[in-house]
Order: sequence, then structure tokens, then C-alpha cells
Amino acid sequence: MLTIQPHQLSLLDQHQEQRFRTTLCRHIQQTYPAYARLSPITLTRLIGFGLARARCYGLTWQASLGSFVYLMAAVAPDFDRHPAIHALLVNTALPVEGRLAALTERLPPGVWTEASRAAGTIGWFLSQDSFGLDRPARIALALANALPDSAALLEEEALLPRALKRAETRGFLSEDAQFVFAACGLHYGEQFEHQAPWAKGLLTPALTVEAQTALLRVRLALDAGIWL
Repeated sequence: MLTIQPHQLSLLDQHQEQRFRTTLCRHIQQTYPAYARLSPITLTRLIGFGLARARCYGLTWQASLGSFVYLMAAVAPDFDRHPAIHALLVNTALPVEGRLAALTERLPPGVWTEASRAAGTIGWFLSQDSFGLDRPARIALALANALPDSAALLEEEALLPRALKRAETRGFLSEDAQFVFAACGLHYGEQFEHQAPWAKGLLTPALTVEAQTALLRVRLALDAGIWL
């Protein structure tokens, strides 16, 4: 009689999970051009956060988990923060594995348009249901996942509020822009906007805040391999 030990089952589960993530990564890169430029390692890591968030809603089937991640790529990385979408995802009157189908069956196109317009890449780093969190708490959660080596810095209670205040003063008003600004503060130093040799030419009124945010993303990608 063949006996499979618990540790063997665990290894099998890990192997199947890795294959699942690899498959999702390949399909997303092939289907959504915006993600084609990301390395498979980076995208697979982001997919891991997406799967964790999908599981926090109780989803367990691979079909449901995969659909959740595809919606992140197709609509918005934080699509589940739209009130109408979130309400169905946590609706206990519906079978858990039937809630994603209910999204497409019950919600009008305008809801998906609103979710897409409010999209933020910060959503790729939200590994739990963040609907009830305020902005600083949501950004802190995303930063801990995006820059795990800086987790100790985030424990300093006033660090993030100071960073968000400086970001706001400079006109970084959207959640995504403040997320990127705070990430730069963690990586380059709290006063990076004054101390980094390249900051003066990048953080200039001659550029829109959107352009500055995009350039800060590029800076982190080039200097540290961090994709935001």
C-alpha cells in the first residue's frame, strides 16, 4: 500500500501552487501588454499578493483565484475596493465560489469603468482586503510588501505620516503618487527630495506630478529593481 507522508503532500501543494502562478504569469503577459515588460519573477511575486487577497475573500478554487487575478490585470489591481464590487465579494448570501460570477452577471458596465478609472498599481501589493482601511494604513500595508527590507523603518510610528505630509505638500495627492513618494523615502532616505543628487531635476514644477511619479517609479526600477 502506497503511503504519502504529510511533508510529501506539502511539497506537492507547493509545486502545484508554483505551477499555477507560472501559468497565470504567462497568460497575463500574453494577454495584457502593460505587463509584458515585467520580468516573470516580478510579476509572479505580484500575483502571489493577488492570490493572497483573493483567498482572504474565501476563494479556494483555482478557477476563482485565477479569475480574481485576471480582473486585477484587466480592470484594476485594486478593483475589489469599488464599493459595489466589494459588496458582492463579501456577500454571505452568495456561495463563495459563485461571487465572481455574480460580479459579471449583476454589475452594470459603469461600475467596471469607475473601478478602472480609479486604478492604482498600489493594488498589486495589497495582500489582504483593504476596503475598510484608511489611506495611510493601506499605503503602509503595500509598502511592507513592496519593500520588505524596509519593514523595520515602517515600525517608526511617525515616519509614514511625515512622508505623506511631504508628498502632499509637493502636490502628490493621489494614493498611488503618495505610495511611490513614500517608497522612495524608505529606499533613498527620509529627506531624499532634498538630498538625492538627481531629485532637483526630477521633482521640479516644470514637470506634472504625474510625470514626476512616473519618473520616480523608473528611478526605483533602475536603481533597485523595485517595480511599483
